[in-house]
Amino acid sequence: MKRVLLSLCLALGILPALAADEPAAPRDMVVLTVSGMIGKTNRGPLDPRKDSLLALQKVDFREAFAFDRAMLLGLPQGTVKAQPPEFDAPATFKGPLLRELLGYLETAKVKIIFMAVDGYTGWLDPDDIDTSDWILALEADGVPLGLGQQGPIWLINTRAPDFKPADTHQGHWVWALFYIKVGE
Repeated sequence: MKRVLLSLCLALGILPALAADEPAAPRDMVVLTVSGMIGKTNRGPLDPRKDSLLALQKVDFREAFAFDRAMLLGLPQGTVKAQPPEFDAPATFKGPLLRELLGYLETAKVKIIFMAVDGYTGWLDPDDIDTSDWILALEADGVPLGLGQQGPIWLINTRAPDFKPADTHQGHWVWALFYIKVGE
């Protein structure tokens, strides 16, 4: 009996540690879904009825990671001061560093595709991500970015005012971002 009780206590002590390894599910509205070549997932396959916007954009996956705003705020944050054409003055943008988000998800070092709610897509290569300060901006000057205001997420980094992205840098400054695919 003592042996059974001891085994039960040990098992109960180990279970919380094992559960801590499982990625958390979002507790609030999902603002970003990441699929593709990722090592961590917290949701199952695309459901065309529930995930109608993703389905409309012809997205499909068996597993993915869904983030709510609080989960994104829990990742290491970065700031970028910039004046995009949509703004009258420079602003300080804040959000999780893209490379930290990708590291958290244990992604492969491959091309990353970004999709906005209107279906616009862009991409970045691994070198672009590793050598720059890309952030998934959630706010500008402390104010959350909403839909209709380049939000809920804006892929942004510092660039010179006269910089024009080359065809190889199609991912620059995708706004109203809601989906990322790791790999092609």
